Amino acid sequence: MAITLGAFTKSVDGSFTGTLKTLNVTASLVIVPVDKMSENAPDHRVYAGNGNRYEVGAGWSQVAKSSGETYLNLKIGAPEFGPNWVRARLVKLEQPGEDGTTHIALWEPRDR
Repeated sequence: MAITLGAFTKSVDGSFTGTLKTLNVTASLVIVPVDKMSENAPDHRVYAGNGNRYEVGAGWSQVAKSSGETYLNLKIGAPEFGPNWVRARLVKLEQPGEDGTTHIALWEPRDR
């Protein structure tokens, strides 16, 4: 079962703005496309904060095997998460939300 962690809106420049929400964290995020420096480098950087931004993660473009849709595989870290990273998928909504939301961040818990 996937859990929605946030709602994001895609801008014409290819960046995404929105809010990540967990039980203990609510953070405004901006996901910005970047030039890849190597094959394994991220396609996007994730920043938190308004005005003075600080980097909290990265994103890699992926293509879903079943649908062929492109999504971002996100890796986000913060002290509040402890030593673990939050790994989520940023996927496009079939229809934009009433507030203009175009994408959602989905987290799928892994069995341990």
